[in-house]
Amino acid sequence: MDKEKTAQVSPEENGLKSLTEKLDTVLQAAEEASAKAAEADARAKEAEKRAQEAEAKSAKLSDELTAAKNAHAVNFTPKAQVKTFEEKRKGFRDFLTDVKAARFGNVKAALQAGAVTGSYLVPTGFLPEVLDLLGTNDDLIAQARRLPWGIEGDSRTIPNLVARSTWAFVGEGAAKPVSNPTFGEITQKLAKLSCIVVVTDELMDDTTIDLPALFAEQARAGLIDTLNDWLFNGDGDDRDGILGASGVQSPSVTGITDLLLLKQAVPVFVQRSGKFYLDNALYNELASMARINAPAWLYYEEGKMRVDGSEVVALDSDLIGARGAVFGDLKNVIFSPKNEFAIRYSDVATVVEGESPSQTTHHLFQENKQAFRFEMRADISVVGSVWAKATVPAAVGA
Repeated sequence: MDKEKTAQVSPEENGLKSLTEKLDTVLQAAEEASAKAAEADARAKEAEKRAQEAEAKSAKLSDELTAAKNAHAVNFTPKAQVKTFEEKRKGFRDFLTDVKAARFGNVKAALQAGAVTGSYLVPTGFLPEVLDLLGTNDDLIAQARRLPWGIEGDSRTIPNLVARSTWAFVGEGAAKPVSNPTFGEITQKLAKLSCIVVVTDELMDDTTIDLPALFAEQARAGLIDTLNDWLFNGDGDDRDGILGASGVQSPSVTGITDLLLLKQAVPVFVQRSGKFYLDNALYNELASMARINAPAWLYYEEGKMRVDGSEVVALDSDLIGARGAVFGDLKNVIFSPKNEFAIRYSDVATVVEGESPSQTTHHLFQENKQAFRFEMRADISVVGSVWAKATVPAAVGA
């Protein structure tokens, strides 16, 4: 009987229990809804923050673009020619190196090699950058402190090379040359080589261009290009550089035996990095030889050739001369061992247009500006060589 009384629950109690359960359910749902609302609010705030950041970034970029446009729309020359930033960067190398830069009005910068007066001529504001460049640039200075090809004095003759012969182009039907001309005596001489780079105060004050960085690049590229040109072509119409005075009308020819003799005449450090640069005709001739019966010194597979262990690079015939070739590492052999860098200050940078080729030939300033120059001696003169006049691509000396 007591158990039955215990089990009996009044309707009021049942109603209260049901109401409590419903209330618990409502409270739980409310808590879940509140949590979801808080999460949604957090996401909304994050999205708002990102939107604000994006808006700020967009505004900053817009301001920078407006400022850049205003800054870049400056006079490129005193004659008010206007160049955009992109055009200025694209044309900066020409602006420094192109002797035809007169199209900009007053010629403000040029690169000119001169046997007597040439040197890098740069505003004194660049002195720290250039001194740093001279002290740290491996491509430019480290090689200048090495003795190329074992030269111990002002000149050196490479031995063990037989006398050369040359041939000229002949008309159709005429007897074709069949001899195999060789390297002649090659004498290397040290001669002053330098060039001028003028950077105006106007460009130095142009904050849209990082002139120190660009000048450092120009100093390296300009000097290397000038050395290469002088090394191969010489100075003046007589082409007294390594290619000799014969020019393309009477090119000389070399055989692979002479290349090996030349290779034997240079020290080990050149041989380790040296390459054979052959014109396509000679390259193809050696490739044909290798396909049939390759000698011990010749290794060849399609697209790869080595002569006596050294890599062979094929060039267009008009770049190196008919059946021409050269061995070495141009970056190593064209810089002087003398390490004769002289910093010279000058208040006079005016150059008169129309001077002789041994001097600078273009008007760089209308008024004098303080500048400094540095110069170096370079191993540039080779006589008795077999190469014809040619233009060597930048990749060879790069």
